[in-house]
Amino acid sequence: MSSRTKFRPLTGVLLLVVVVLVIVAFMYFTKTADALPSFFPGHTAGSAHKHVKHGIAAIGLACLAAIGAWFSSAPGAGAKR
Repeated sequence: MSSRTKFRPLTGVLLLVVVVLVIVAFMYFTKTADALPSFFPGHTAGSAHKHVKHGIAAIGLACLAAIGAWFSSAPGAGAKR
């Protein structure tokens, strides 16, 4: 990390969101709808269907959160170049 970048609390929160969303996407890709936790959208008892679109959406949101973390670590307006 260079001396000009700043690590803000928002950056940490966004990185945590990225990790959680990647784990959620992995679960959607590998588990059937019956094996998903009951609080997950798409959980259906007795179903052998996998929710690949939900996993793709979670990966997309993780990418957006990673971009947000990258932008939130930018130097402030008063930083010297």
